[in-house]
Amino acid sequence: MLSPLSQDKWSPRLATHLLNRAGFGGTPEERQALYELGRDQGIAAAVDSLVATTETWENHPWPDWALSETDPNGDLWGGQGNRRRSFASWYFTFLREGQPLAGKLTKFFVDHFAVDSATSNQYTRHMYFFRFWENLRKHAAGDVDQTGRYGSLKTLVNDVSWSEAMIRTLDLYQSTANNINENFGRELLELFTMGVDGGYTEDDVGAAAEAFTGRKLYNYQSPHPNAPVRNPSTFAPEGLPPASSYQNPNQQDTSPKSILGFDKTPQGNDIINGDDVMEVIFANIQCASHLCWKLWRYFVSPDPEEALLQELALRFRDTYDYEIRPLLRDIFLSEEFYDDSVVAKQIKDAADLQLAILSQVNAAVPLERSLEAINDQLGYNVHFPPNIAGWPEPEGDGNTWLAAGPMVFRMNMASIWSHKNGEFLSGGAILEIAQNPDLDWDAIAPVELRSAENFPLLIEKLNERFLPLIPLRKSQVRTLYDRYVHIAEKISEVEAIKEMIRLIMALPEYQMQ
Repeated sequence: MLSPLSQDKWSPRLATHLLNRAGFGGTPEERQALYELGRDQGIAAAVDSLVATTETWENHPWPDWALSETDPNGDLWGGQGNRRRSFASWYFTFLREGQPLAGKLTKFFVDHFAVDSATSNQYTRHMYFFRFWENLRKHAAGDVDQTGRYGSLKTLVNDVSWSEAMIRTLDLYQSTANNINENFGRELLELFTMGVDGGYTEDDVGAAAEAFTGRKLYNYQSPHPNAPVRNPSTFAPEGLPPASSYQNPNQQDTSPKSILGFDKTPQGNDIINGDDVMEVIFANIQCASHLCWKLWRYFVSPDPEEALLQELALRFRDTYDYEIRPLLRDIFLSEEFYDDSVVAKQIKDAADLQLAILSQVNAAVPLERSLEAINDQLGYNVHFPPNIAGWPEPEGDGNTWLAAGPMVFRMNMASIWSHKNGEFLSGGAILEIAQNPDLDWDAIAPVELRSAENFPLLIEKLNERFLPLIPLRKSQVRTLYDRYVHIAEKISEVEAIKEMIRLIMALPEYQMQ
């Protein structure tokens, strides 16, 4: 169980699989480089090149308006629509250009701790939302401060409980000893730590809700002069005030509590506040098991075996103290990760699909209105998750990403890049699509391969670039050949190449990674 893959099994196919799952795919050259690293220095070196590399933020600063001390309402910055588009552009550019695993983990956290920007912005100014995301990406990057805390899911959940955005989203600021709101206590157990069937009771939900009473917010623009900074671990971007959440002892339920069958923390203290509740939750193996289940579904496959899940949970809790990257290293080295039942069997979510296309055609993130229109069609607006549970998985309950409408768009969206076709998008986006720079067609399909006689070499190269894990079937190759020859003779070889790419990326197989 979780034995490392033997060196003799390493192959270009498995290197491609690793790059797809630990990041967003890559060009043939990037995939070959990872394969050669694993061949020459060992599989562990290839895995470490993705897992052990942290992100720096010099090339991915926040938009200027996001760091403003005043909320840029109205016409000053073009209104909320422009801010929303600017932020989405920043996010996808970070995913496209940043360290792959940091991007993949950021996307995981954004879904695991789903915060609606409209809710978190209301009354509290836009910086609460950005401060929340900054904390997510710091943990995803695996940065380590003097306390060694970044990269720990245990610490991140605690940070989230003190974050202004989550306090606002789940109405925690309204919860007092005399008027208890159960929203956060319930979601802490159900979504963030133990799962829907996590073995807790309604009494446990009530105890958790009581423990988190009294957490309050100061208005970002006018903090109370005597406000204690209760949450020094919440990262505040440089030049901005520290977090303005705090504990109001006058509104806190300070009675001893029992949760999950315990009335003491693992350290032997009475369970009084939210921090105490966290200690009990993270000591419970069900918490580690649920988080491992969710990480396995995200990076590997939907249905991990129970024995494997328990082994992962023990390592996550007892060996790594909920530090994420060492656990992912074990996963990415394991035989189970490279099993034939896993490789090329995961449906791409909306972001993975876009980023795979951008990587394979070596294109920049579309302009802001175009990106927004694409995300609207795909059902992935990063500001507005459908609910606190986040977006449904492509294979999960409530999934609408593969319904008829979105699926038709998925199969046609390649033409946005191959043909600069924006007819599926709104008016402003159509104009922007036409402004995208041309792709490097010579790199994608070298001139010397474009004759009908060299078609087998051409299709092999395109198959390797766009469907590296799934060989085209003979019937598909024949159809592509007929289409290629027809367009090359009637129009041009470049137009024939564009059509080939559009057709390949429209295949159902292209939805898999």
